[in-house]
Amino acid sequence: MVDIVLVCTIIVVALILFASEKLRVDLVAMLLMVTLMVIGIFRDTFPDLHEGTSGFSNEATVTIAAMFVLSAGLMKTGAISWISQRLAALGGDSEMRSFIILMVTVAFVSAFINNAAAVAVFIPITIKACRQFNISPSRMLMPLSFISIMGGTCTLIGTSANILASALTRDLGLPEFGMFELSPLGLIFFVVGLFYLIFVARRMLPDRAGKADLKEKYRLGKYITRLVVKDKCTLVGKTPAEADLASTYDVTILKIIRGDEELWTGLRDMPIQAGDQLLVRGSIDNIMEMNAMEGLTIRSEDKYSEEYLEDEKGVVAEAVIAPSASLVGMTLKDANFRHKHGVFALAIQRQGEAIRDKVGKVVLQAGDTLLLQGRPGFLDTFSDNPDFLLLNELAVSKLRTEKAFLALGIIASVVLLAAFGVMPILVSALAGVMVMVLTGCINVQEAYDAIDWFVIFLLAGVIPLGIVMEKTGTAEFLANGIVEMSESLGPVAVISVFYLVATIFAAIMSHNAAIILLIPIGVASAHGMELDPRPFIMAITFAAASSLATPFGYHTNLMVYGPGGYKFADYMKIGIPLNVILWVIASFLIPVFWPL
Repeated sequence: MVDIVLVCTIIVVALILFASEKLRVDLVAMLLMVTLMVIGIFRDTFPDLHEGTSGFSNEATVTIAAMFVLSAGLMKTGAISWISQRLAALGGDSEMRSFIILMVTVAFVSAFINNAAAVAVFIPITIKACRQFNISPSRMLMPLSFISIMGGTCTLIGTSANILASALTRDLGLPEFGMFELSPLGLIFFVVGLFYLIFVARRMLPDRAGKADLKEKYRLGKYITRLVVKDKCTLVGKTPAEADLASTYDVTILKIIRGDEELWTGLRDMPIQAGDQLLVRGSIDNIMEMNAMEGLTIRSEDKYSEEYLEDEKGVVAEAVIAPSASLVGMTLKDANFRHKHGVFALAIQRQGEAIRDKVGKVVLQAGDTLLLQGRPGFLDTFSDNPDFLLLNELAVSKLRTEKAFLALGIIASVVLLAAFGVMPILVSALAGVMVMVLTGCINVQEAYDAIDWFVIFLLAGVIPLGIVMEKTGTAEFLANGIVEMSESLGPVAVISVFYLVATIFAAIMSHNAAIILLIPIGVASAHGMELDPRPFIMAITFAAASSLATPFGYHTNLMVYGPGGYKFADYMKIGIPLNVILWVIASFLIPVFWPL
């Protein structure tokens, strides 16, 4: 009983840490793993060294890593872009037809590749469509995320949650999932979700972050201006570093215009000359103070317009900070962002609000959108950086389009080999990765970069929790309690309760962690009621794989958080009603598709 109390205490603490967001979710998972192994030194019922680190070699972890690489292969060859562009053309001039075609396409793609990869490709396409129809991206990006989640429930490989649930089911001595075993209910989820997004969500979505150009979206007009350096200016002959303008006035020089020449790089160590025009960013008060103290002249007739920042020598673009980015929890100054990447961060958008003042000192969060300025080549650099999701379509010249059909053939082979039982999904996925690399669809470095290590370390950290729940009898103990409390309700009601709890846990602690925690309890509950565990497993899997109520419950929700200018409440307002609808549908249909 001591072990059970200890495990339950650890679970409660982990839930509090997951929900508080004071620490990154993957860090909480690793702390959980280390804690269990430390206790295992003193108690045999806790994971030993091999069991504690087994999450790294678990079949689900390796399969999910392989699926990240296969998805990246489709992206690098332009296969997904090719499909989306062909289908987008069918939308013509009709906003509604374009919306439906986009939703169906994203759902189909998400059924066969990682849905985060699918959303990464479709965000720029969606934003482009919004410009075409002069509507706000906030009207389309949340539906994009939601429908990709619905599509991911249709097949075994559509989402990491399905792969993990299948592997965990097999570890518990039960048959793993078939490739299309989830499809009947998954397709119903997709159809219901599509109708909800068309007829309900579109009326409720905010009209935010959208039709405006970058000037209006980030409200930069009074924060960027040009200053003229006069002959008697105290800055003449000094470099910006020597003048220490950034620390003294919190003003950043973005560009120096010297005659017909525009200087973008190496500004920190470039001596300022009389007659130079400095394009600067800062608050009005700080700019006015610097102007008075240093003897500059403000070109007051100049107001911000994008041509000052974007011309044949430079561009502006937006990039979202990925959930697993190394920048999360750091400031741009701490990360030496400008020197490392050779670009300026002009502003940050977070939850629909633009941050323009002291940008370099803002602690960055996953989902923040950065407005960046730099030379045209920086777009290529950022498109290959896993820390960022660039909100610009990749140039076709960067993609290996000649290998697009080869990449599609590889993915099809992976799916068919697993679907017909020729080989397990782990083997077919790894074989597909090898073929992708050897045929040049993706190179080795791109393969490493494609893996979302946030997800991998989250899985590796949480998987030992399932082991300790089985070894200590915690899963059986909790299941017995559930059976005793619900025996008067009947098995269908118990399945419904598991679905609801899994939905809540997925919103709090991530869908993968919810699956690892709840499936052992669900299986033990089924055995206690002398029922087939399959319906219980499916209820937990579908609930965890369709978490919609928060931006943190699913990667794709976080990816559209910044570009859509959403607030936390927007997800609850749109996501909770759909989650309730899916809960009711699942409660009735799971016992039909997987009889008790």
